[in-house]
Amino acid sequence: MAQNIPSTPSKKSFSMRTQFSKLVSIIALAISAAFAADIPKNCMEEVAVLSKGNSFDVQKFTSDLPPAVAKAKLQAKAPFGKPKDSDKTDIGITFGCLKAFPESPDEIQPLLKNIGLGVAKSTVATNNAGAANSVSASNSPALKECDAVFNPSKKFCYDGGIYDLCDGMSYNPTTHICSGDIANRALCNGTQYNPLKQKCVNNTIIAECGKTTYNPATHGCKDNVVLPICGTATYNPATHGCKDNVVLPICGAATYNPATHGCKNNAVFALSKCGATTYYDPATHGCKDNIVLPICGTDGYDPATQTCKDNTVFSRCGATEFYNPKTHICSYGSVFEK
Repeated sequence: MAQNIPSTPSKKSFSMRTQFSKLVSIIALAISAAFAADIPKNCMEEVAVLSKGNSFDVQKFTSDLPPAVAKAKLQAKAPFGKPKDSDKTDIGITFGCLKAFPESPDEIQPLLKNIGLGVAKSTVATNNAGAANSVSASNSPALKECDAVFNPSKKFCYDGGIYDLCDGMSYNPTTHICSGDIANRALCNGTQYNPLKQKCVNNTIIAECGKTTYNPATHGCKDNVVLPICGTATYNPATHGCKDNVVLPICGAATYNPATHGCKNNAVFALSKCGATTYYDPATHGCKDNIVLPICGTDGYDPATQTCKDNTVFSRCGATEFYNPKTHICSYGSVFEK
């Protein structure tokens, strides 16, 4: 794999100026092409300014423009109540400019390609030989950068992976698929899926775990092993089971709730109750004044003030010394024999 070529601050600055120069050139060409198509220059400047915004979505703008143009032309024919040419529309450009665009989607699509919006956004997004992330994730600094050097006019970087541009545009390969010259959202029977990890087969999302395919609606993948899903969590059926969408441990062949039951010698047993809501194992703990205490021999003790040694409870005397209250006494922080 090719290594990244480190750039000095002056080279980086020069690269950014070069990218900006390319962007300006693209927009200038777009304006010229649109002017030839009888689109006013100020309208193309509006589109160019709009495309510089961080939230600008090329695909959404492309799909929203034709119906917006049709609506504007219809409003323009209204006898009264029509907007002013200077009024901003929902799509981000003025009413007067919307009227200037052709109404037919077949005429709009080639015009938008000439505008070069996708190329312009891609040029900015792939600055410095692919060190930047794709346009759709430009505000996500946590995404991994690409180590390899690539041609930003043909490819783009997304989260450490290098992908082919879609008609000159970068896109999110975890949510979209490039078909022809359009990046469409990856939907399988109306459900979003990740094309990098999943496939749509007969309207069913199929995923791969290692070399095994599985249905993500019923199973998950952990450490390249396919595991069933219980509620929202995966579990190992060799050690756990699923009951009422809750993962529970298995004792022999039965599942049990470790909050209320225990497992000993492959048999489930009920825990003792202390107070209204607390359960405990009587083999290791006792209950005194509705408080669960560990057992030392046959007696319960408080670990905060006592300790257990050789099945005998020792009490604390002073800060660190412990004594057997059956044989000794504590006086003013000192231990004395009885």
